[in-house]
Formats: sequence, structure tokens, C-alpha cells
Amino acid sequence: MKLGLGFNPVLGIKESVEIAVTAEKLGFDSIWMHESLFQRDVVTYLSAMASATGRIGLGSGVINTFTRHPVTAATTFATLSELSGGRTILGLGLGSFPTIPLIGHAIFPVEKNRPLRRLKEYVRVVRMVWEGERVDFDGEFFTVHNLTMGFKPSRQIPLFIASLSPKTLAFAATVADGVMLSPALNTPWGTGRMVENVKKGEAKRGSGVERASYMLTSLDPDPRKAAQVVRDYYFFVYQLAEVVRPEVLGPYGVTEEQLTPLREAWKRGDLPEAKRLVPDDAIEALTVTGTGDHAVQRLAEYSKAGVTLPIAMPIGNLPYAMSELAPSR
Repeated sequence: MKLGLGFNPVLGIKESVEIAVTAEKLGFDSIWMHESLFQRDVVTYLSAMASATGRIGLGSGVINTFTRHPVTAATTFATLSELSGGRTILGLGLGSFPTIPLIGHAIFPVEKNRPLRRLKEYVRVVRMVWEGERVDFDGEFFTVHNLTMGFKPSRQIPLFIASLSPKTLAFAATVADGVMLSPALNTPWGTGRMVENVKKGEAKRGSGVERASYMLTSLDPDPRKAAQVVRDYYFFVYQLAEVVRPEVLGPYGVTEEQLTPLREAWKRGDLPEAKRLVPDDAIEALTVTGTGDHAVQRLAEYSKAGVTLPIAMPIGNLPYAMSELAPSR
């Protein structure tokens, strides 16, 4: 099985480049960087990694449709492809609903802002620019007149689309090279439900696409330490309190009643209490946590659910996690 690594842009550039070099030596398929409005720039990460490596794939996981115009994204990733020798992957998504409104872009209500329409226009403009044709496009969200990119990519640039929406996942499978099923947290059961939407698009297309999925990963020789790292991780507690749907946890024995006290503690700003109330079964269901051997079993569950490119997002004991997950092991 191919295996990628994914990171939030909280690590320094130099440390991230060292990780990319090590990941390449260990045989990982690709390395992916989240984009964040309030952290380091993902394109800078990818540029630095491209200059330091020679084989590993380098993906944005993901840029969004609000902060980069599609022409800018097309030229940027064509340049990155040239720099990396064709190893760059454009991962694209609508945008992060907690942060995009902070810069004046409303995502909700969906009926008004039409996210699928925005994404369709974005992909169309990017493709037109990459093909080297003159772009004349009048859309609801994007307008481009009489523009031709001054150079044409020498290699095809893979495009991945990320979404949690059933309609968007089906659409992505008809136009993209891959789909991204999860920003970090989902159960194998929930992932399988998303794969069913991708399959609808694949059937319409007549061929399959890569199905990538981030998986929050905490590995340690001591499983208790690994679980505690997840319990202390702000992102995990936030997702469990506000984002993760109860139905994806039901098959794993986590009930709405168990989550209610955690969510109440979260709402009143009592983060230590919210962390304390995280059910152990929720950590097991939503993440790849424990020893290396257990991680292999968990990855197999996601593969069975339909994931073809798992992207481990390691926190905690990073050297142990990379060593235990290494495809060359």
C-alpha cells in the first residue's frame, strides 16, 4: 500500500524539509502540507522540499478557492511542477469554514454561496490555463479575459479535490485525479460512506481515481502515551466537540450521551475538562493510535473501506511513527 505523510504548517520550514528528506529515504509516497490562514505559507514549504528531495510527491493538502485566484494557483503549481520535476500535486478545497469568514468570505448559507459551483468554476479555469489556451471565462465567481500563461507545463499536474460533501465528492471523481476524503478525523465506517459518493462519480467517469485520506496518527511503544498525545491535542478535541457527526462513532460504541459532557465543557471554555472527558473509544475509532503493529491493522481497515492513499498525520513521537510506518521497513 502507498502511504503519504501529512502535516499542519506549525513546524518550521527547516525541520519540515528534514522530515521530507527522511520520508523520501524511508519510501513514503508523498508528503502533504495543510494550508492555514494564520500559519506559514504552504507554497514556500513545497518549494523548499522540492529543492531538497528528488523522488517523493509533494502535495498541498489543501489550498482553498477564496485566498488564491485560480489563475494564480495554476501558474504557481505549474512553477512548482517545473521546480520539482513533475512531483507537485495541487490539492484544492472550498475553504476552512472556521477561518475563511475571518477575512470577509461567508461560506454559509450554502444555498446563497453555492460552494460546488465555485469549485467547478475554479477547476475549469485552472485546467484551461494549464492547457496553454487563451482563457476567456465569465463565471458567477471568477472572470478571466484574454489571458494565456506565458509557459506551458511540460508534465501533467495531478489535481486532487477535498470535500466532505456527497455531491462534491461525486463531482470530484469526474474531473480530478484524486479525492481527499478527510481533513484528519474519520472512522473507517464514515470513510466508507464517503467512498460510496466517490464511486458514483467514478461510474459516471468510467474509471477510478486516487482516494486519499488524512488520518491523525499517534504512535509510541507505550499505547497509553500515544493516546494521551491525542487527548491533549487541541485540534482533536475541537473536532470531537464541534465537527464529528455522532453517526460515524455509533458503530464503535461511542454514544451521544458520552459526548454531551465533553461538548458542554468545550462550550464553556473548560478545555482541561473537555480533554479529560474524551472517550478512549473515540480516540481508537477516529485515529491511528498505539504501537506500530496496531497502526498497520488500522490502516488495513481504512484500505478495506476504500482508501487507496492513506496520509498519516503524525503527532507526538514522530521518529517512532515514521520508522514504524516506513514502506521500506
